[in-house]
Amino acid sequence: MKKVPYWHIKLPVFCHVCTRTKRKKMKIRLTTLIILAGILFFFNLGVTSLWDPDEPRQAIMAREMMDRGDYIRPHLNGIPYLEKPPFYPWMIMIAAKISGTVDEFASRAPSALAALLLVIMTFLLGCRLGDERAGFFAGLVLATNYQFLSNARESVMDMTFAFFIGLAIYLAFLSLEKGRRLHFALSFIPGAFAILTKGPAGLVIPVGVMFVYLIVRRSLSRYIIPLMLGCLLAAAISSVWFLLAGESYIREFILKQNITRYTNAFDHIESPWYYFHKLFFNFMPWSLFLPFALFGAWKRRYILPLLWFVLIFLFFELSQSKRAIYLLPAYPALALLTGLYIRDAWDGLVERGLTNRVLKIFAVLLALIPVAAIVAMYVLPKEDMAVFREGPALLYVYLAVLFLAACGFLVMLFKRNRHFALAFFLFFLVFTGFFYSAYYMPLVDRTSKSLTLITDALGDEMRTKRIYTYGFNSAGIIFYVGKPVKALSDIKEIKEDESDILLIVEEKPTMHLRETLEKSFVPVKRVKYEKEHYIFYVRKNG
Repeated sequence: MKKVPYWHIKLPVFCHVCTRTKRKKMKIRLTTLIILAGILFFFNLGVTSLWDPDEPRQAIMAREMMDRGDYIRPHLNGIPYLEKPPFYPWMIMIAAKISGTVDEFASRAPSALAALLLVIMTFLLGCRLGDERAGFFAGLVLATNYQFLSNARESVMDMTFAFFIGLAIYLAFLSLEKGRRLHFALSFIPGAFAILTKGPAGLVIPVGVMFVYLIVRRSLSRYIIPLMLGCLLAAAISSVWFLLAGESYIREFILKQNITRYTNAFDHIESPWYYFHKLFFNFMPWSLFLPFALFGAWKRRYILPLLWFVLIFLFFELSQSKRAIYLLPAYPALALLTGLYIRDAWDGLVERGLTNRVLKIFAVLLALIPVAAIVAMYVLPKEDMAVFREGPALLYVYLAVLFLAACGFLVMLFKRNRHFALAFFLFFLVFTGFFYSAYYMPLVDRTSKSLTLITDALGDEMRTKRIYTYGFNSAGIIFYVGKPVKALSDIKEIKEDESDILLIVEEKPTMHLRETLEKSFVPVKRVKYEKEHYIFYVRKNG
């Protein structure tokens, strides 16, 4: 019997399973997924401070927009910020109107919301490509891999960028399934918001994916006009901001930050192999299944997620400027491929002798992680582990739960109980994500990573003096002092008649300048941030 490609099968709106029982199961799984992802993304979201270098920038731009009353041209530290468009700061401002102020929660809420919507969208697309089980697994894979989970809880524009790209692809796919050409053209409107979030790649990627997908479907001639109209519509919508912002934004953002960065990189230059090892570590633990998922997708003709991933990977691979977070728009596709593979292959993996033994080894390694963590606390140097040794005893409870979950996974593999083995494994991953936000991040933040370790030590000086930094630039300090902070490249930039100032320097890199500094300045305080010490200086006559 000839196998019919999945795009030739007529499907209802949300899932191809039509029975009432199946629809009920889908609703239960979707509700469960929303609750789990909501906890992973939103719990303790505003507890940790905004971390340098990326997180505070978005919050500063949102706050300065509100202070200036200029919602078109973003500013950072009182200077026009030409490198990125303002969509993410706009979202922070909306969140701030709800929460009452631009704080850590308002700054991260748009990213967390975009991540949650991406998980829901991945579930729905997984239902259409497979069934509600595939959708559920795909959603959990997306929510529990390291890169996606960490970025979902950060004030960075990339998650929102990935959401609009994913939404455009999802809507275009639905339009194709229903045969609606007008809807297909309109489906690229999210690409306009992706452009306003980070850049033209937000439209290039979904258009490129759907163009190749149409060729594979042999539908290009029918949809090429709607595809072109969709591009023009998205470009027209996004161009409104560029026209209002002015030529300097177009020149810096489009020409330098996008075209020049892509074709002739001036920063983040990496080797051609950079994304291979980054993807392996950042998609953990699911990257262990990824080679088999890719092969299975090719074999079963899961064309859309396969194209989605491969084209994004190649798009960023061809650029010399590389960062791991650039691949984030491909993660829903990776989650779909992995979720479909788990749905199709998990039973066989547990039941077959060789793969069962491999999974047992994997379960043992998972059980050793919490054990190794406790051993490391007492074997590694005390100064490095003091934060955990002296921290709340709840740490041992978290590690015990993880150990028991891994043991449960191992026992179920011995019993060849497919469903409970998968349940214990998924619980281990979800609980690891909860531990990350409930214990690990807050502890590390308040003991070493929070910029408030510096800004709280400023006291009244923060309000009464002009603040300078020398040898380093910190957006976090700017955010927490609540006013512009000038970063100096040369001490001589401080004018002789400036007395009402406070200078912050990193201790070790400025040891050779101590005598020069102390001719005009007096050290008044020394604080520790991360593993370094910072010294506060004031004028001798100040």
